[in-house]
Amino acid sequence: MFERLFSSIGIGSTKVNTVLFQGKIERGKEVTGEIHVFGGGKAEQTISEIYIHVDTEFHRFDDDMTEFPDLTEPILEIKITDPLVIKPHEEKIVPFSFILPFYTPVTFKEQKIHIQTDLSINYFNHPINTYDFDVIDPLVDEINSYFIKQGYHHESRSGLSRLKPPTNTNPTHCLQTFQLIHDQGNQVYFVGNEKDISVYVREKDTVQHYSIKRNGDIKNQLLMIPLPK
Repeated sequence: MFERLFSSIGIGSTKVNTVLFQGKIERGKEVTGEIHVFGGGKAEQTISEIYIHVDTEFHRFDDDMTEFPDLTEPILEIKITDPLVIKPHEEKIVPFSFILPFYTPVTFKEQKIHIQTDLSINYFNHPINTYDFDVIDPLVDEINSYFIKQGYHHESRSGLSRLKPPTNTNPTHCLQTFQLIHDQGNQVYFVGNEKDISVYVREKDTVQHYSIKRNGDIKNQLLMIPLPK
């Protein structure tokens, strides 16, 4: 079992460690870990709540009409425990698990995903350092690999998240778009943070749409996309 220490903090006489059991997190899969709470000092202490946040960044490009250059928004918030009392020199281990949703962006180039433990003592939040972790998706990797083998390459902004309105399938403001271009000028682009992937092929003024189903034969679905010569 892989254990990665993500945060180790001290609040007064109490110390909290957050441990994740996976080195890389695959979207749609279960994430497991533990919160270790260590009591210090001479008196017991009450921890009101412990939350874990999964956050992502949004980037502003030169053509974006916004006064905020970079934003961070929670993709997911999980309440780990109700109030608990920690006695001096006592250790409590609180296990947690959650499913990482498909609308979480994958880590790609400068696109970062953060995990943060939020500790509340007497219902006052205490800021904790934020740590990066890797999010992967074999489907996105396979699509990118296929087009690269066909002579396409990523544009400079490819894989970076941008702001968008929330939808029923993606309640966040995060839109991660991959944009690839061929030496002849033909373009391919798709939204990465979805369960099933819609691929758009642009040739001159024509755009064709193709749907890649996650539960289907990915290689055959990609071969069915007629790429411009």
